Order: sequence, then structure tokens, then C-alpha cells
Amino acid sequence: MTARAPDDAPRRLEPWSLDEGADRVRALFAQSFEGEPEASVSAPGRLTIVGDHTDYSGGLTLATVTPHRTFVAARRRDDQAIRVVAARSEQVDGPGARWEGALGALEPGYEGWPSRVAGVLWALAERGYPIGGMDIAIDSCLPLGTGLGSSVALSAAVGRAADAVWGLALDTEAGAVELAEACWEAENTYVGFPCGRLDQHTVLRCEEGEAALLDFSEMPPHITRYPLYFHEYGLSLLLIDTGPRRDGWRDAYARRSRAAVRAADVLGLPSLRELKRDEALARVAALEDNATRIRARHIVSESMRVQATVAELSGLGPAHDRFTEIGTLMLASHQSLTADYRVSTPLLDLAVDTAFAAGALGARMAGAGFGGCVVALVRTNAIAQIADQVDAVLVSQGYPQPTFLEV
Repeated sequence: MTARAPDDAPRRLEPWSLDEGADRVRALFAQSFEGEPEASVSAPGRLTIVGDHTDYSGGLTLATVTPHRTFVAARRRDDQAIRVVAARSEQVDGPGARWEGALGALEPGYEGWPSRVAGVLWALAERGYPIGGMDIAIDSCLPLGTGLGSSVALSAAVGRAADAVWGLALDTEAGAVELAEACWEAENTYVGFPCGRLDQHTVLRCEEGEAALLDFSEMPPHITRYPLYFHEYGLSLLLIDTGPRRDGWRDAYARRSRAAVRAADVLGLPSLRELKRDEALARVAALEDNATRIRARHIVSESMRVQATVAELSGLGPAHDRFTEIGTLMLASHQSLTADYRVSTPLLDLAVDTAFAAGALGARMAGAGFGGCVVALVRTNAIAQIADQVDAVLVSQGYPQPTFLEV
């Protein structure tokens, strides 16, 4: 392949340091409101290693967090007013850069990005937490709408800001669970999007450098933490941001969620997680309706892949063999999301195939699908080569130039 000109080099999105993010959002606050904020906080994005579309079926997910974060600066008010300014509002649905409301007048309903702010404050108030009005400034280096949990990162950061300025005592493990559940209520009830709990419990309970195994057969989900030591073995997770998800993806997501419930009902189970491992795939294969059968097959097999990935991550065998198998499991996950769950796109498939052909150990779409990001397990010293090849192939096929992030 011919070397590319410097001005055609792959685009990279570097994370802000915690200090840089805090400085940016505090400066935005000072420009937008009189005086200084009382607190500045942040929340990361969510990256699924293996295990998408399993959380709402009582399944398993292995996820981590991104170094890219959403930052919030806030100050309490003596009244019930909520005043919000967002630095990147032009990139998402909403009324513009500023929004104002009143805590006591909040009513569920989707109104673009302010719904994520209002929703978590509404949920905390509904749970009896003593909060009042707030002035809030928001900025982020996290890609928006690309399958990395940017909506929940916003809700979580606002929730942490409310905790900081109103002294809600949520800065503990139990408090993180409580805030995750409030953020889930905000998304499901206030915004009206029937999501599972993956994003909320990853963003608020997982730390950088960890892989969180979340078991959604329990509510709230049980978490088991593993060190994510890829870097120690010369490996990285390379994210390929192909752009925002396509229109209508929320409705498609909701249909798949309903299909999972339907499959469990047909099998006479509260959830697909209740299937015994040795008979799970056979019972799913016996479902008569094709759409229900293939959706259930993904959910059941994906939880099995999560278990296999955890076994390799925590195993004692040769590192090369274990990481190669993790890459194979990532590829199998993507194939299942493509063929059975049908949430991939030709662009995501091309990015996965190209990354693997360029030397990645494995790759898969990340998040809900219908566009967004691909995650590839790569050798760190090959990142530039793989990014260059993926960039060149996608552009040559007429797609927009992707952006690359590292975890």
C-alpha cells in the first residue's frame, strides 16, 4: 500500500487529563455564570470488551471505561432553578447551548441533551435526596453518539456534581450503586429509552485499568473486577470511531429488547439467563419463530463468550495463547451481533475485517450497534500501521474518515 501524505494521516482523539478537563469546564462555568463553581467532577465512557445486548436479559458483560471523559462544573442555588450550558450542544439533539428549567417542574419526556441532565436530578429527587437548583457547565472529550456511553457519562457526571454540591454521601461503593440505579431510572423513565444497566454500572463502578464482569441476573448487578493488563504485555485496545449511529436505532434497540423478553416467555423463564448452560443452545434452537430464535441465540452464546474471555484474562497459560483466544472470542462476538442480532452495519463489518487483516488479534463492534465504534485488540507497536490501513480502506470505499482512540 502506498504511503499516505501527512495531511491524510489517520485522525486521533487524545483524552484530556483530569486537570485539563477540570480547567476547561470551570472556565466555561465562569464565562456562563457569575462567580466560580463549587465543584468540578467527571465520568468516563463505557467500552464493552465482550458482552453487548445481554444486560437486559440477565446475562453477563465484560466492560471497562475510557480515558475520555465528560466533565461537569456546578454550583448550588438557593432556589429551584436549573441553569445549564453545554460546550458541544451543536453535535447532539437539543435546544442549543443553554437550557433552563426548575427542579419541581420537571416532567418525564425526551427533549434532547437536557433530558440527561434533568432526568438524573429528577430521579435523585424522586428517591428523596435533598437537592435544589443548580448552575451546571458541561464539556467533554468523549465521542458523542458512537456507542461509548456518552449519554450515561453525562448523566453520571451530573449526578456526581449533585452529590458534591449537595452532600448526598454517594461517594462510596454503595453510593455508586445508588447513583447508577438513579441514572438508569432517568434513562428509562424520564428519557423513555428502554436500556439495560450496562452503561450506568460500568461508568460509575469501574475504574481505569479494570475490566468489570457484570452479572445482570442480580439487581443491582454483581460486579467482579479484574486487572486489565493488556499494556503490560504490549497490547492496547484501539477504538475506531466510524461516526454517529444511524437514525432510528433506538426503535431497533427496543425491538430487540422485546424479542429477548418474548424468548424467555416462550421458554417459560423469567429471563434467558435461567437457561442451564449445557442445554441452553439446544432449547433456543427449538424456538419456532426465527427472529426470536436468532436473537436469543446471540444473548445465550454471548454470555458464554464473556465467561470464556474472563477465563483467558485470569488464566495462567502462555500469554500469547490467551490473548489470541480473546481476540478470537471478540471476532465471534461480532459475527453473532452481525448474523443473529443484526445490529452491525456494512461500515462496522468493514472496519472489523480490515483491522483483523492488518494485524489485530481480534475486533468487534462496541455498544448498541447501528453505527459507532469498533474495538480492536492490537499490539501497541502496530497501532499506527493498523490505523493507517483501516483509515485508507474506509476512505477508499467512500466512507467518512474515521477517528482513532486508545484505551
